[in-house]
Amino acid sequence: MNAIYYELRLSRVQLINTTLDIFIALTASGSGLATLLSSADSPFKHAWTALAVLAAIAAIIKPIYAPGKMIEAFTRQQHGYLANYFALKKLSFAVRQEGGVTPEHRKRHDTFYDRHVQLSAEDEATPHEKCRQRAREMIDKELPPERFWWPADVAGLQSHDQ
Repeated sequence: MNAIYYELRLSRVQLINTTLDIFIALTASGSGLATLLSSADSPFKHAWTALAVLAAIAAIIKPIYAPGKMIEAFTRQQHGYLANYFALKKLSFAVRQEGGVTPEHRKRHDTFYDRHVQLSAEDEATPHEKCRQRAREMIDKELPPERFWWPADVAGLQSHDQ
C-alpha cells in the first residue's frame, strides 16, 4: 500500500510542478509576445494580464511549496517500498520452494523488516488523506481481506469459552 500511496502522491506533485512551470514559462519567455498582445487595441490584453498575474503567483508559490524536494522524497519512498515488496515476494517464493522457513529465510526477513522500519521513519508526518484512501481502495480491490487466512488465536478472535 505504501508504494501505491507514494505513486499517487508523486503523480499529484508532478502535475502541480508541471502546471507551475507552464505558468512561469509562458510569461518569462514571452516579453516580446507580451508587448504585442498587451497593446491597447489587442483583444488578448486582459488574458495576457491574467496570465502574467498567475505566473507571478506561481513563481512565489513554487519555492515555498518546493515540489522538486517532494518529488525526490516521494520517488525515494516509492522505490524503497517497491524494492522491499519484491524482496519479500522473492523470499515468499524461496520459502514455498524450500517447503518451510529456514534460518536463512529468517535472516533475510529481518533485513527486509529493518528496511521497512527505516522507510517508515521517512514517511510523511501527515499523509494526504485522499491519496491514502485511494491507495486503500486499490489494495482492497487487488487483495480483498477475505482472501487471507488469519488464525483465530493469533488475530485475537478466538473465544475464551471454546
